[in-house]
Amino acid sequence: MQESSSPMNSNGENFGGSDGAPAEKPVETPKPKKAKPVDQAQNQDNKVIRLLEKNPLGMTLPEMAGGPRQVKKIKTLRPMLAEAIRLGMVMPVSQRAGATVYRLVKNLGPR
Repeated sequence: MQESSSPMNSNGENFGGSDGAPAEKPVETPKPKKAKPVDQAQNQDNKVIRLLEKNPLGMTLPEMAGGPRQVKKIKTLRPMLAEAIRLGMVMPVSQRAGATVYRLVKNLGPR
């Protein structure tokens, strides 16, 4: 079997040898992510939003979980809280006892 001087694979594709053809593919720019529409069904699935609707003053993550020792509940609520923040439904407001207080955006008003 003889090897040719141009770099080709078994399918006959050219890898950009000495023939002058560029082997690089055009670089695609990543598309910006679109904001998802806020949907009522998704709000009911999110426990964080349901808890904050009941308490207009806001809550910390340990308060939502039922206490600072409820580590397992805190770990399950943290991704839900992150999703609610990404959707723009919840905002961090201040700190209470060293933990961040989160409030619903619709309950935020002039101070």
